[in-house]
This record gives sequence, structure tokens and C-alpha cells, in this order.
Amino acid sequence: MAVDPYAPCPCGSGKKLKFCCSDLLGEIEKVQRMLEGDQPRAALAHLEKTLAKTPGRASLLDLKASIELSLGDLERAQQTVQQHLAADPTNPSAHAQAAILAASFEPGPEELAGGAAPSSRQAVMHLQDAMELVSDSIPARVLQAIGAVGQALLADGDLIAARAHLWLYQGVAGEQDTRAMELLMRLNRAPELPLLLRDNLFLREAPAGHAVEAEHDEAQLLASRGQWRRAEALLEKLCENHPDLDVLPYNAAVVSGWIGDQTKFVAGLRKFAQLVTDQSQDGLPDDAVESEAIAQLLDASNREEGVDVVRLIYSVADEETLVDKLTRSKRTSAYKLSDSELHAIEGLPPRHTFLLLDRDLPETGVGATAETTPRIVGVLSYYGRQTDKPERLELVLDRDEQFDATLGVLAAQLGDAIGEKTDEQVAGRGAGAPSMRSRWRFPDDTPVADRRRVVADEQRRVLLEEWPDKPLAKLTGKSPAQAAADPALKTAVTAALMVLEQTSAASVEAGVFTELRTKLGLPTPEAIDPKLVDLETIPLSRVTRVDLTKATDDDIFSLYKRTELAGATEVARLVAKEAVGRPGLAEDLPPEDLYGRLAALEPELDDALAWIERGRQAADGTGKSNAGWDLAELELRVVEGQFEEANRIVGHLRDEHLKEKGIAERLYELLYALGAVPSAEEMARMQGDGMSPEPAMSDAPAGGSKLWTPGSDEPATGGGSKIWTPS
Repeated sequence: MAVDPYAPCPCGSGKKLKFCCSDLLGEIEKVQRMLEGDQPRAALAHLEKTLAKTPGRASLLDLKASIELSLGDLERAQQTVQQHLAADPTNPSAHAQAAILAASFEPGPEELAGGAAPSSRQAVMHLQDAMELVSDSIPARVLQAIGAVGQALLADGDLIAARAHLWLYQGVAGEQDTRAMELLMRLNRAPELPLLLRDNLFLREAPAGHAVEAEHDEAQLLASRGQWRRAEALLEKLCENHPDLDVLPYNAAVVSGWIGDQTKFVAGLRKFAQLVTDQSQDGLPDDAVESEAIAQLLDASNREEGVDVVRLIYSVADEETLVDKLTRSKRTSAYKLSDSELHAIEGLPPRHTFLLLDRDLPETGVGATAETTPRIVGVLSYYGRQTDKPERLELVLDRDEQFDATLGVLAAQLGDAIGEKTDEQVAGRGAGAPSMRSRWRFPDDTPVADRRRVVADEQRRVLLEEWPDKPLAKLTGKSPAQAAADPALKTAVTAALMVLEQTSAASVEAGVFTELRTKLGLPTPEAIDPKLVDLETIPLSRVTRVDLTKATDDDIFSLYKRTELAGATEVARLVAKEAVGRPGLAEDLPPEDLYGRLAALEPELDDALAWIERGRQAADGTGKSNAGWDLAELELRVVEGQFEEANRIVGHLRDEHLKEKGIAERLYELLYALGAVPSAEEMARMQGDGMSPEPAMSDAPAGGSKLWTPGSDEPATGGGSKIWTPS
């Protein structure tokens, strides 16, 4: 394929190739043909020969570095990038290549142990060098670097800087390239990510007519161009000259966060929170509480001390007796590893896996209570003899206050069937108080309603009785009850409660947090009049307090799109319920789409089914098939453990809709995802044996989540993964 002579020159000058490095057009075309023919090493060899004849040409060095990076040859790429920078130090593309290179490095164990700055932080600085050299449009290589640095920051867990870079990429790339937006939405779907960290941080405006206005506007202009380091320097100078203007430390903190300086980010947010609190005439300002809450979420210096997750390895004295006891004991429960767990195991998987329980598993879970339902205290894996290892039993558990009691349970159940402990390893680190992480093993026949009641009762007890008296590092070692009585810690304890609410809201009734505020003597957040705020930029964490009936259609539409992007499920539910009754939004937000969204968001089954029924009626009214709504109801019924109703819907779909395009496939995919039918491979084997399995819902336990969360039956193994890792 011929190179377009009117395309931007790869040297990064911003000029067209024809008017910049036109003498190299033929050589660049040869390299391009080799790359299209999957001959990257031949392309490298040709570039080296050409560079020998015309040394230091930026366009050739840029191509060479890109090919070396694509091959993973980071050492050679580093040499090429250094040559590029030396030959053309004011070329933004050269600095962009340095950023891409730094983003490609992963720190080794020695660097991590020595506290070295992550390579992503170095990549940010190289990228800022490039951004500060951009005079007009952003060169393609710089845009590529923005995306690469954003991904590296995500992999390192720097959410604030990663989000800023991905938004910058999306803003420059436009609608033709949605990769950054897809990554942002994928990140926002992580259920463990608090809403405060999903929302966008907007720079605040300086007061009109203030002496700082002109310089502040300049800082905002620099920030809008992605020159965040320069904006930070200017804002920090303004902070020194105008220490009482609260908008300055906030904006300085935000741009510090965008360039990956979390220490400055946290300190700036706290300075801002203190300023607005000191200047407030009425209660605790929302700005102060939210800023302190974000600081608590990101401040590594006041993280609560967790517990080690340890792996104990025992020799096996009597294999037959061991397996028999594990199978017969009421303190153990057989556990089937998921496909993802099996793939994560290095070497051969265990022959048997069991959950170790703190009390006997009851015969029935009907009428279950927290006192009768066992908690999971460990995972047992039995490995048979291998070439290089004898038989062994591994126990993974928390080294918490129940550690010795758990070992006592193990000894009592297995006795002489196991031998000596041969090894002990730290497998990871558990966060938070063990009492906040109840992990249940319900009997298989436990009704969904009983499971939820047990979980809710236990969470209520922990939140109202244990949490208020637990010393917290973020409260200078005081308990929430003590901090609530200390005026100097009022903002901090209110923020700590906000963090707790956001990280638990999906599974805890909102009324519990109202009770908790009352118990601690903390103020209840007031309702918000939408006419007095800017709903375009209002923090999503406040939207639940907004009287949405007074908002305009444009505001509702804007809020809905923001909540969808942020994955703010509770806020999205409230906004969607308001939107569905507004005829003026029907074109932009079709009611049928809102019915489906609301059915997925409603926490109560009856409310969700009501939206599905409205969807059916809308489909009937337009002559469309309502099979999609049947599938939606089927999923809800299964999750709720209503298997008789689920079987009825399966029969209805089979009799009435199976011949419709795509329905059979969607039904199978849904049933497989819910664990109701075997995989395609298993189906083929069964049919080969003359068996024809009939899809039907069995009375299996609802759920199936492998996360160790309050209320889950079974634990995840491994752990320690970051929120998002680039594939």
C-alpha cells in the first residue's frame, strides 16, 4: 500500500509528509510494505541501513522505535528513543515515544522493594514534556502515548490519573475511536469501586472579578490542553499568594492527581476541605465531606491494617481416612472450583476441595438465622502424589482472631489422618476487619429470602454495634463514636461514614445508615433544589438528594447519561424512573429501553417484574415479539430461586418463541450463564452417548458468585488482582 504523501509526517513536525520528509517517502513506503507483509525485522534492518546513510532523521527514528516496541525489544527501543531525543529534543513525538517506552516497563522486585516510583509515573512526565511542546494539533504519536500512559496508570492502580488520561484521549480521538471510553466504562462496572471514584472531577471556576481570575483562567486553559504540569505550577503559585481562596487548592489538587501525584492530590483535597469548613456558617459543607472521603479512599498512609491470608501445608498420614473424613464431616462442605479458578492454578489442580466451616452445616436452611448458619473459615485442598511432591493437604485461611479456633476445628475433624505441618506461606493480605467480611455457607435448600434476611441482620448488627467502636487509622486511631464527639474530626468521621455507605450500599438497606448517623449524632444530608445547583457538574453522590421532579428534561437526560457512564446504579434507577414519565424524552430515551434498565436496577423483585410487564405491554402495542421480556423475567426468577416459575417461562419460550430469530441462542446462553444447562462441549458428549438433556431449572442454590463478600456462600481463591489489567 502506497504511503499517502499528504498524511502527517511520522517525524511529528505536524507538516504533511510531502512538505517535510519528502526525500524519505520511498524508504518509508518500503518499510510500510514490509510491515504489511508481516516482516517487522526486515523493516528494522532496512531502517538501520537508511539511518546509516541519513543519520538522526526523526521520521526514521520514530518508525524504528515503534517497531522495536511492538516486538517487545525494550532495550533497543530505549537506545533508539535516546537517539531520537538527542537528534530533535523539541520534537513532541520523540518525548511521546519516551512516554510509551516508560509505560511498557514493569518494575522488578528490587525496584518495588526499594520504593522506586512506578514506571507509569515516569511515563506521565515524559508525556507532559511532549504536551508542553505541542503548539497546534496533537501529533498521532502523542495521542498514542496518551492512551498507553492511561493504560499503564490503570494497571498500576492510579485511578485518578488513569481516568484523566483516558478522558483526554477520548476527547482528542473523537467518536471514531472509542477504545478509551470502553476502558472507562469497563472500569466503572467494577462493583467494588465507590461512586466517588467513578465520577469525573471538574475544575472549579474562580470568583468573577477576583484579582486571581486572569491567571486562574490561564491555568484552566493549560489544563484543557493537557499541560497539567504547567497548570499545577501556576495554581500552586496562586495558592501561595491567595491562601484563603478555597477553589485554588482544590484545582491544584485535581491537576496534581491527573499527573499521578497522589500525595499532593490527597493533601490538596484535605486543605480544601479544611478551608471550606472553616468558612462555612452552617453545618458541614458537602464539598468538605466529599473531598475528605476521596482523600481517605486514596491515602495509603491511613489504610486500615488488614490480616494475612496464609496457606498451611500438611503431610498426609492416611489418604483414604482423610478423604472419608472430609466427605463425611459436617464441618466441611465439598466445593467445586470454577473454570477461572482452575485456570489460575499452576500445575495440577487438587483432587478434592472443601470449605471448612465454624459450625456444623444444618440439615435444612429453612428459617436460617445467623446463629445457625455456619461461616466459611478456610478452604481445604487435597493434592494426590505427584512426581516431585508427596500427598498433601493445604488450608487457606485468615490469620485473624479466629485463627487458633479454626486450627482446632481442623484437628478435631481430621485427627490422625493428617501429619505434621510442613510449610506456611503468606498467600495475600485481607483488607478491613474480619467481622465486616462474614462468609456464609447456607444449606442448599435455604430460601433466597432467608439468605437475604440473615445477611441483612448480620450487616445491621456489625454496622450499628461493631463499627462505631472500632478504632480507625483515618480517624487518628479513634473510633467513629469518639471522633463524632470531637469537633476537629467531625468532617473526617462523616466522610468515613460516606465511604462505608458507598462501599456497602449495594447490599445494605439505606435506613441502616440513617440509624447510624443518628446514633453517632451526625447530620442527615439535606434535600437539594435542582434550581440552585448545576446538574451538569453536580457530584453524582448527591443526586439521590435532588428533587428530580423539578429538573428540566435536558437535566434529566444529561444526568441519565452520566449515571450510565459511571455505572451509578442507584442514581441511574432514580433518574430513569423520573425520565420514563416524561414524553419530551421519549425520542432520546425510549420508554422500552428505560423499562429494561429499570427491571435490571430495581432491588425488589415485584418492582422489577412490574417494569418487565410494562415492557411486554409496550411490545404488544406495537406488534413486536415480547420474547426478550420473557428472557429478562427468566433471569430474575432464577436469581430469586423461583424455579417453578422459571420452568414455566422456559416452556413458554420453547412453545411460543423458539423459532424466532436468535431466541434459541439467547435462551441457551442465558441458561448456560445461570448454570442450568451444560456447556456446548458437555452437550456434545451427552448427545454422543445417546442422551438428550432437557433444559430445566433445578433447585440449586441461587447466586453462584465466587467473591468472598458478606452473604456469599463460597469464597474466591487467589485474589490480589487489580481493578483492571490491560489485556
